Amino acid sequence: MDLLQLLWGWLADPNVAYLLLVGGILAAVAAWSIPGTGLAEGLAVLLLGLAVIGLLRLPISAAGLLLILLGSLLFLGELYLQSGGYLGLSGALALGLGGLFLLPPGTGQRVAPAILVGTTLAGAAASFGLAHLMRQMGRRPPLQSPERLIGAEGIAQTDLDPEGTVWVRGETWTARAVGERIAAGERVRVVAVQGLRLQVARVAPPPEAGEPSADAPDPVPGSIGPTGIGGAMAILLSVHFLAFLGSGFPPNSQTPAPGEALEAIRQLSEQLAARPIGEQVVFAVPLALIPVAMGALLALLLRLRDRRFLSRLLSFAMLASFGAAFFFALHALLSTLFSSPPPVWADLLLAGLTVGLIREGRRRSSWALSNLTGLLACSGAVIYLGSLLPPPAAVVLLLLMILYDVLAVHVLGHMQQLARWAFEERLPMLFIIPLEIPRAKTRGPILAMGFGDAVLPAVLTLSALREHPAPWPAIGTLIGILAGQLLLTARLSARRQVQAGLPFLAGGALLGYSLGYLLSTGGFG
Repeated sequence: MDLLQLLWGWLADPNVAYLLLVGGILAAVAAWSIPGTGLAEGLAVLLLGLAVIGLLRLPISAAGLLLILLGSLLFLGELYLQSGGYLGLSGALALGLGGLFLLPPGTGQRVAPAILVGTTLAGAAASFGLAHLMRQMGRRPPLQSPERLIGAEGIAQTDLDPEGTVWVRGETWTARAVGERIAAGERVRVVAVQGLRLQVARVAPPPEAGEPSADAPDPVPGSIGPTGIGGAMAILLSVHFLAFLGSGFPPNSQTPAPGEALEAIRQLSEQLAARPIGEQVVFAVPLALIPVAMGALLALLLRLRDRRFLSRLLSFAMLASFGAAFFFALHALLSTLFSSPPPVWADLLLAGLTVGLIREGRRRSSWALSNLTGLLACSGAVIYLGSLLPPPAAVVLLLLMILYDVLAVHVLGHMQQLARWAFEERLPMLFIIPLEIPRAKTRGPILAMGFGDAVLPAVLTLSALREHPAPWPAIGTLIGILAGQLLLTARLSARRQVQAGLPFLAGGALLGYSLGYLLSTGGFG
């Protein structure tokens, strides 16, 4: 009996229960993708059964379970839609966020941040590994089947008018020309197979110099597809996950994150929250004027003939702001993971790392490095603003920025000019999502997302998480942001032109926050 009680107590540990739950989910996904072996199925049943035993002995939050369910669905979506690993990455991040919300703050317990980071990285690695395996299997044609020749190139041995013979992969085949006559000696490509007869088409010669290539990437992709949707969701969830970890959520657990780095901000926020709502609203107006002033400077910059000095000044200001947010995020994350503030020498190393990564990102123009540093910098901005602004001020900030985004994109055109200027100056301002994963290192269609689209809606999520005792306003905000992203990608695919992102993302955040607030206060019943 003592041994059995020891086992029950071990299973009721939040870290153990969460690890068993995530392991069971990954095993179930593996069983779904590779059926028939019985090993993955048995492991999934065992791990999930043990996880349920432990979770039943814990005060589990329904919000955390909802996010974990969302992560499981995203993993299954990766199997069916094959987004190149992005949907699976989004699922891993949702599992990490679910671990953060798994236990209510008032219980004094939480899943260790190191375990959350480790399981999220493991889920992401499993997702991209599975996506790579599925791509390799898709490229491997079945043996002893003529269908393996579809897409292969060869040479016409006789005139095809319309039938003749061709030489493809070391063998002579009877072939029929698709379309116009093909002369002997011309290169052909197999387009279909009918029994043992090939249907071939002439391989077009390479374009002459100055002629546009048919393979040139489309600057505005016609279809975003699962890759774009999963990539955008992964960026939004990553910013939330890093911001929640860096802010020390939940604040009243047994091992709370140190508050030295955020103490001054939180004290100011408490003073602001104690004031009337009108004063809280007014406080958000100066913050909204910062991007408006940047847009005005950009308009002036583009009208000046000699704009080198102003361009360098604006570039330095943006890089300094980016570096400060990046350093702030690294400091906060290390404080959370190690439950103590980094020493002075560690902060000096972080400062050097910040400068080095920014310089390397500008020198190499790597989309992967730019996205990684952008995620950390955006999470630092979310930690700062979300810890400073109470929900009323965050709501007003979003409303003002929605209005400005519509004007800047569809009326004044500042955002398009700012994006082009950022590309020219190699400034970190945009997330780049390649839509063709195997060709990620070459020029191809991309989906671009501004840093502001990821930061501003997440500010309301963190503010709601910090101010409201129930998690539903924050969960509603996050789900609203993801729903807004789905609508935005659908509109991009339909319109094939640049769209203002904040009306969808911030609008979804405001709607989700309102519904979550009503749910937490019983406003529906």
